[in-house]
Amino acid sequence: MKNFTLIILALFCSSILVAGISPKEKQALVDLYNSTNGNEWTSSWDLSQTPENWMGVTIISDKVFAISLKDNNLTGTLPASIGNLTGLKILNLHKNNLEGTIPASLGSIKGLKTINLSLNKLEGNIPNEILAMGSLEYLDLFFNNLSGELQSDLSGLKNLKRLSLANNDFRGQLPAAIVSLEKLTDLQISSNNFSGKLPKGLSSLPQLKKLNLFDNNFTGEFPTQLNALNLDELTYNNNNFTETATLLAAGE
Repeated sequence: MKNFTLIILALFCSSILVAGISPKEKQALVDLYNSTNGNEWTSSWDLSQTPENWMGVTIISDKVFAISLKDNNLTGTLPASIGNLTGLKILNLHKNNLEGTIPASLGSIKGLKTINLSLNKLEGNIPNEILAMGSLEYLDLFFNNLSGELQSDLSGLKNLKRLSLANNDFRGQLPAAIVSLEKLTDLQISSNNFSGKLPKGLSSLPQLKKLNLFDNNFTGEFPTQLNALNLDELTYNNNNFTETATLLAAGE
């Protein structure tokens, strides 16, 4: 009986060791590889090996926890099946050559905290599903070809710390709901085509440390209360404010 128990225990432990991620998650990774021309990546994946051995993929408790493939010559588009990575917390594809639109399916990943798609060639708007993600802390989309207006309700981004949209073609007003993001420390929307007045209460964001608004089409009076805040960076030149703005960002 003792030997039988030991055999069962050994089989159980063995099954845990070889469990790995689900076929659905593995297929999502393979789709990412295929749709972004993985054979041409700077550091590619050997698909004959298990995903645990693929560069830039972190797996915890049989779930894909993070994908970090920055500056790795990814081209092509992002597949919708990326939304099947239900345990993903970090997606970092900074500085590649990705085209097409941002998959709305990313918004279905309940615990996703970081999306960094900056320095690519992405087009279109930010899916509303992403702008309603309560788990999201960092959204970095600067230096793309994104456009359109931001949806008016951003209150779902209750844990957002950084919103970086600089050097795109966003337009329209900055949504008033931005002032409800009490954990926001870093707002960078320079070099776009935002217009209208700044939302009232912007200077009351309790955690704000960096605010870059320069090179837009904002109008109205600049909220001088911002000058009194202990910000690490504040830039607002090259707009249409009724008062002459002074460049205050360090190093500019």
